[in-house]
Amino acid sequence: MKNNNTPILTKTKMKQITVFFLASLFMISCSQEVATDELSMLKQEKDSLKDVKTTIGDRLAEIELQISALDTTKSLALVSTANPSLEAFNHYFQVYGSLSSDQNAQIFPEIGATIISIKVKEGEQVTKGQTIAIMDIQAMREQEAELKTRMELTETTFKKQKKLWDQKIGSEMQFLQAKNNRDALKNSLDALQANISKGNITAPFAGVIDEIFPKEGEMAMPGMPVVRLMNLTNMYVEADISENYVGKVKAGDNVVISFPALGMDIDSKIERVGQFINPNNRTFKIRVNIDNSENILKPNMVALINVNDFSQDSAVVINAGLIMEGASDTKYVFVVNQKSGISIVQKQLVEVTMNYQGKSMISKGLKGSETIVDRGARSIRSGEQVSIKN
Repeated sequence: MKNNNTPILTKTKMKQITVFFLASLFMISCSQEVATDELSMLKQEKDSLKDVKTTIGDRLAEIELQISALDTTKSLALVSTANPSLEAFNHYFQVYGSLSSDQNAQIFPEIGATIISIKVKEGEQVTKGQTIAIMDIQAMREQEAELKTRMELTETTFKKQKKLWDQKIGSEMQFLQAKNNRDALKNSLDALQANISKGNITAPFAGVIDEIFPKEGEMAMPGMPVVRLMNLTNMYVEADISENYVGKVKAGDNVVISFPALGMDIDSKIERVGQFINPNNRTFKIRVNIDNSENILKPNMVALINVNDFSQDSAVVINAGLIMEGASDTKYVFVVNQKSGISIVQKQLVEVTMNYQGKSMISKGLKGSETIVDRGARSIRSGEQVSIKN
């Protein structure tokens, strides 16, 4: 059953609502189109102004350069310049060592006797086996002659006892006693002849007689040196290396040996690397052989060993003095740029890999073709015009 109080929408009412709704949609659409057009116009105007700003900025820069070129009254900072180089970079660390020779020996007599004659002079070159000194062994020779005579008798006795023993004549004890006497005497004679052979002191290797200790007529005894013999053609330097370089130093590495007393350097290679760490100073030994055919070097001279621990065939290298430090430990240089004949400096950050002997290896920031401010860098700022005078 229908309720007579419920309002009923007439066709006229529905038509009015529809018209109102369509009008509202139209107004909203027009408003959005106007907003869109206005935003597009603002963006276009913004881009246009940017172009104008760029053009004005470029023109101002050109004018500034022209003014700088024509203004003779303007005072410019005076600087000098330097250029990076592309070259091999090597880094060395230094240790001190002592120069030695394997053929540097004091020659001692092996028996005690009076020196009859010294056959060499100090500074004389001798060959291996050459006689250096002759000792008085006359008493030994007389004893040798006596033993030889006794040897003949014991040898004859032994042969006769052996012949009888082979024929089963005589006792075994007599045969063994004769044999023992012969053998003992022979051993004594051999020992005496060995000592006689030591009566002449000879050179164990070729070299130079550096010093003669006794004089002719003096007594020579074992433990008392007769001469110092040296051969300095082949020498070597030994040095103690910190254990921090274990694994970084190996046989065959290049080294440069400097001798401060002579002011000379010698290129060489590490011959041997020790395998033992000294617990007292936490070091291991290295040995470097040196050719001393000119006999300039002397034993026990102080040697400074420069050991190559880093090498790169091609790197950007500049003088370390060109690098300046900024905030937060940053490093930079001033690079000179040329614009219309005007020199403008710009700050350029760089990364330094390693320094050695006043040179720095640059790993980032420079290519090697730049012009860098040298003197006067501390009195300029980035973007400043400068005057260059090298």
